[in-house]
Amino acid sequence: MAELRPFPPSPRRRALARQAGLSAASPLLVGALACASLLVAIGMVGGSAAARLGGWIAAAARGEHALAPRDAIGAVLELVAPLVAAVAVVAIVAHFAQTRAAWLPRRSIAGAPSIDPARTRRAAFELAAALVIGAVAFGWLWLVAPRLAALSSVPLAGGLVIASGAATFAIAWVAIGVVDALLRHRDLASALYMTAREKRDDERLAGADPRWRAYRARVQRQDDPASAVAGSTLLVLGDGIAVAIAWDPVRRPIPTRTATGRGPQATQLLGLARRHQLPVHRDALLARALATALGPVPEAQWARLAEIVAAVKR
Repeated sequence: MAELRPFPPSPRRRALARQAGLSAASPLLVGALACASLLVAIGMVGGSAAARLGGWIAAAARGEHALAPRDAIGAVLELVAPLVAAVAVVAIVAHFAQTRAAWLPRRSIAGAPSIDPARTRRAAFELAAALVIGAVAFGWLWLVAPRLAALSSVPLAGGLVIASGAATFAIAWVAIGVVDALLRHRDLASALYMTAREKRDDERLAGADPRWRAYRARVQRQDDPASAVAGSTLLVLGDGIAVAIAWDPVRRPIPTRTATGRGPQATQLLGLARRHQLPVHRDALLARALATALGPVPEAQWARLAEIVAAVKR
């Protein structure tokens, strides 16, 4: 029986998973998008490339001029380079969009989550993908085969039929790649969730690490308005806006917004300020300017805050 994982992943667990090279990237989707980009590139430059290549072949057949081996290689590269560049660019972008890194090597890191290989499920998915591709191929041939014989004398129409078949396969491949990516994302999310034991271990190790301890303290202050207001110096009140400011010349020389609220949250902050006997200053313009985010106060507001704090302390 699988162990229950009811607890969402912590930032530390996500970081460990990334360090271990764990990602939901789907190579199948990367290949499908690369194939689709190849077809698009062929559609854009294929006509002119085919005309140029046909002209070279016709000229060589008539004996007018023959390309030297070096010139022939250069001519072929000139035709193929745009196609290869399109495939490479799309493959790199698709991979980077999924992993947000050029390369994520797999490492063995103690305590890092891992995805169950689930080879039976993976084999079943690959078999289903093969069946889908086979069904698409059979369906396309079933619809187009009667027309292929009649199109033998019309090369352009035959090329369009072949292009439609390639586009059909590419669409099916992209659809399978999207399903594969969604399944991989689901498996990764399931692996990142924590059991009760893993949650206790994660909290214990995060508490011993000063980086994660500081992060957790900051998150706790943001999630607990009472703690944020209790450690503040002043509450700036506006029209339905409240901002708690912490500022101390020695311990905290940079003024910091510890809590912000609008509407009911502003009323809650005002009640907490009165409970903790925190000075309240009403300034609608300043409150609106400070309520944009938490964290350090913009330096442009320091002078006005200094005047308010000095007046309150007097």
